[in-house]
Amino acid sequence: MKSCKVFLIAICSFVFINLKAQVFVGGSAGFNTSNNDHEGTTTQKSSGYYLSLRPNAGKFLSEKLAIGLELDFFLSGSKTDVNTETITKASGIGVNPFLRYYAVKWNKFSVYGQGNIGVEFSNQSVKSGGTTDDGPKQTRTYLNIFPGLAYDISEKLSLETSLNILSFGYSYVTSKVGTSKDKGSYFNIGAGLSNIVSLNAITIGAIYKF
Repeated sequence: MKSCKVFLIAICSFVFINLKAQVFVGGSAGFNTSNNDHEGTTTQKSSGYYLSLRPNAGKFLSEKLAIGLELDFFLSGSKTDVNTETITKASGIGVNPFLRYYAVKWNKFSVYGQGNIGVEFSNQSVKSGGTTDDGPKQTRTYLNIFPGLAYDISEKLSLETSLNILSFGYSYVTSKVGTSKDKGSYFNIGAGLSNIVSLNAITIGAIYKF
């Protein structure tokens, strides 16, 4: 774990040095809400929201290779009303350097592979019956590798999205509530053609090249 943090600091330093001559800026944003009513012996209502913002900046080291840095921000909340109203709120911030390789380019379309290594900090609070309690405070260190698709609207502006064809990820999570502390590591790898397009999972971002 210690060596991973040292490696992350080294990558961040390298990215900041290379961003002195910025070549592109961009990012993505997302927002969704939900409302549900369930009528039975009692009426149950629930609602929620999720807001994310991911600005990034980087430069092209060559025609096919780019390096950059992305910041992650999110806010989320939910409310349930069964017997006692319960409101849960969470927020987080993260930073992750990335390396991107454009493997295929056809007309205005490009297919790229991207690797991210980063760290994220988040916290949560729960209010129920007029009492507010602090939820878990989490620190997550992670590595993600995935393919993406870019479309050039113009010479300087491109839209991009990740593809659900192949993905690899590893994360190490530390969660603390009061004096209690839990640690866990998680690994996932996926491949397939059945969920290339999943409307509730698509995030479209953009970059502007200087």
